Amino acid sequence: MLITEKKFGIYKIVNIFFVEEPVMVNIPDCDVVIYHTYKNWGDVEGFDRIQYPTTTIDLSQGIDDIWKKIHRQHKRHIRRAEKNGTKVSVSNNFAEFQRIYKRFLKQKNYADPSGLNIPSSKFIQKYGTLFIAENQGEILAGHVYFHDEDNALLVNGAYQIFGNTIDKYKLSADASCYLQWKAIQYFKNLDVINYDLGALKAGEINIHHKMPGLNYYKLSFGGKVITQYEYRKFNSRFNKLLFQSWNFLRSAL
Repeated sequence: MLITEKKFGIYKIVNIFFVEEPVMVNIPDCDVVIYHTYKNWGDVEGFDRIQYPTTTIDLSQGIDDIWKKIHRQHKRHIRRAEKNGTKVSVSNNFAEFQRIYKRFLKQKNYADPSGLNIPSSKFIQKYGTLFIAENQGEILAGHVYFHDEDNALLVNGAYQIFGNTIDKYKLSADASCYLQWKAIQYFKNLDVINYDLGALKAGEINIHHKMPGLNYYKLSFGGKVITQYEYRKFNSRFNKLLFQSWNFLRSAL
């Protein structure tokens, strides 16, 4: 289990990840508490429930079995990144990743108007594990993970978008796939069982090139599509309305 706390002005959100059942003790005071679980608890009094698809990889299987399930295009990216000397490491360069992530969201038109979906470098450092992929000293991609003993969840990912040459674009795309592969190996070596690549956009879940780019990227690592659940409890109707308004702004983009 992992508990994070985040403030937006005086508004405080507590997220509880990797839980089997609702835990009501030792929860910090907050305006909303959100449980993230792979279990369907049904209707829980006082909680709102939402669900969405995600894709996970079972890390208890052999590493060769995991590799076999990766789409051949991603395998080409990974091999080319290795050949070109791209390196992946756990990093403490949180401020630089935050800068890259902020620019990435803007370039991909993912950022919400308030900028609330951009985590601070302090928040990432406190709760996350940061991986970066770099080549000749230049950071090409970065991933932030939340994890406990059994689970790893990709919560933020970004890569450099170069518009000057096709070679730079390939270098960045290769690095993104290579980073994912090295992170899978890293968490497997920690005896983590469940590797979650993060939520999918609703709709088509079969791999083909006409899919939204992020879905294609995630599903091509050969994971299993499952349902993840959020259970949300608000301390007032006003805070519930405030939270829903913020989520509406994000989904409208």
